[in-house]
Amino acid sequence: MRFDGPGVELPDAGQPSTTSGEESRPAVTLADGVAYITAEGGLKAIDTGTGEPRWEVDTKHAADPGGFGSNRVAPLVAADGKTVYAAWNREVEGEGTMPDRSVIEVLAVETATGTTVWSAEIASAPSSTGLAAVPIGADEVLAPQVVGVDAGTALVTSADTTYAVDPSAGTVRWKKADFRALTFADGVVAGGERTGYAEGRLVGLAAATGGQQWTLADARQPATAAPRLLSANLDDKTLVVDAVSGERRVTLDGEGWRCRHDAQSLVLCSKYGYGAADRGIRVFDAASVQKQWALPDDSGRVVPKVTGFWHGAVYGEVRDEPIVLDGKTGQDRQSSAGAAPYEIDRYGGVEGTTFHRAAG
Repeated sequence: MRFDGPGVELPDAGQPSTTSGEESRPAVTLADGVAYITAEGGLKAIDTGTGEPRWEVDTKHAADPGGFGSNRVAPLVAADGKTVYAAWNREVEGEGTMPDRSVIEVLAVETATGTTVWSAEIASAPSSTGLAAVPIGADEVLAPQVVGVDAGTALVTSADTTYAVDPSAGTVRWKKADFRALTFADGVVAGGERTGYAEGRLVGLAAATGGQQWTLADARQPATAAPRLLSANLDDKTLVVDAVSGERRVTLDGEGWRCRHDAQSLVLCSKYGYGAADRGIRVFDAASVQKQWALPDDSGRVVPKVTGFWHGAVYGEVRDEPIVLDGKTGQDRQSSAGAAPYEIDRYGGVEGTTFHRAAG
């Protein structure tokens, strides 16, 4: 509920991972006392208790020293905590008469030891429409990202093309241009597909084959809402959709709501515009989608700007002061939190590129 004491700096996580400076998110994921960072040169693990590195794994191909950095995305830590995944854009210099080539390098690393479990090198394929510079998702992410992994498939996206990779062979089983995968659950990979300039739909595909399972036309600005929920704008509303079946589960008035899962059982959707009418919070149960609470309400309370949501606690700011709300009731729990983190574990949270230790 509170953050205090000297922070641990994570400067290698500082590269924005989106095309929008306002929505930029440093490339770090917390898991059980360790900060996993998709650094420019590879994966890093930092002990957040001591600030000391645990291990570092470089990619096979070096980052372009003449470039200004490839936008990077927070790495994916497996549900069992044993493996961390990340991906990078790389340019490989040709030899002899062979031309230079663009690749996506993928690493899967043991969290405990830093041992590489498997790696893959994917030939980067441009968007079929040539519109890859116009992001499909609400996060405006163009950087490579490992969306999900099971025993037979790793789903990787980059520049709005999705690749299904066989982890054992490192080969691409199928790929789909103009499609950005966002979730991977029960054998279905779901996300947004571009159908034209500023036009799109939600699609669910079979991860094994790439075959279409469901579709929702005219849905734009898709984003992850929970492990098996997506959100998107449709007809001046925000829909929350089951990513496995395509079923509409929640409808929120107005576009632009962004949803977060608390890594347990709750989903919070919020928006924070310039005026009071453009601000709100809705919290519901992830399984039943039963509403828990909402702001604004009849009490006249101020709607916080939400930064994070973890294990039944809502982190945010009111009048630029950090605050914590109870995720199940919406009541104030801490009015002087010391930080408003976006990434949290049981030891503390990351605000900006600084890890702040929990103090209570």
